[in-house]
Amino acid sequence: MMRSPQLQALKDRYGALPYITTVVVGIMGLLYCFSLLSSSVTKVLALNPSAVLHGGIHRLITYPLVHQDFFHVFFNVFALVPVLSSFEEETGTVATVGCLYFFSVIPGVVYVLTSLLFSSNVVTLGASGWVFSLMAYFALKDYAVRQTIYLNQSIQIPTWSTPVLTLLLIALLLPGSSFWGHLYGLLVGYAYGLGYIPVARLPAQLVYKVESTLSQYNLTRALPRFVSDESASKHRVVIDTTVDAGVPSGGTSPVLAPVGGVGRSAFNGQGRPLGV
Repeated sequence: MMRSPQLQALKDRYGALPYITTVVVGIMGLLYCFSLLSSSVTKVLALNPSAVLHGGIHRLITYPLVHQDFFHVFFNVFALVPVLSSFEEETGTVATVGCLYFFSVIPGVVYVLTSLLFSSNVVTLGASGWVFSLMAYFALKDYAVRQTIYLNQSIQIPTWSTPVLTLLLIALLLPGSSFWGHLYGLLVGYAYGLGYIPVARLPAQLVYKVESTLSQYNLTRALPRFVSDESASKHRVVIDTTVDAGVPSGGTSPVLAPVGGVGRSAFNGQGRPLGV
């Protein structure tokens, strides 16, 4: 029986995920199953601004991993896998862990501060913030190569703006979604891509040290589909920064600065509501 190209593409994308992508999806699935047994799982891990201010700092890290219901986790996984797996393949497994940490903490802190400023305590949860951060990153990368895309024969938009359109579309179609959570994730992704959050990119020496330690115990081979920094460098895009792509950049920009290797673009998927 012949398989359609679409089914084969889905199998190729979701069937052999890199290590951290697999771990993240597995944790999200497990936590959803646990939440069916006890709703306290979600309550303890979701981003509750008031709880964070009273010692629940862990929520700044855990809120992307818990979800409201089956459809929430399903669509978040469907949207996250393409962008996160592509990001891990070109960034490396160890460095991706650091990026996900900051892609969670920075928007979470801003969300809590905003809630404090406006005397609000709306709980938010879900991986859509990660989705928007990664969408922004890849949109910037695509923009450095192709500045515009055509919506039809007469309308064109800057490539970097495609995640913004997704944000507005979701806000329009799903007014109960966490617009601010999505927006903060989007802004962090743009800031990272332009090199304004260098702390989110782990130093090469640290990545090398961690990988060397794992290699000593043969864990880099034991961990399924572990992406080393050396392997990831083969997937990174080479951008000639002497050509003006219209995007402000500096020498530290992970999107626009030349990093070696041959890359590929992966701007796929759209987010689900980050919160309720």
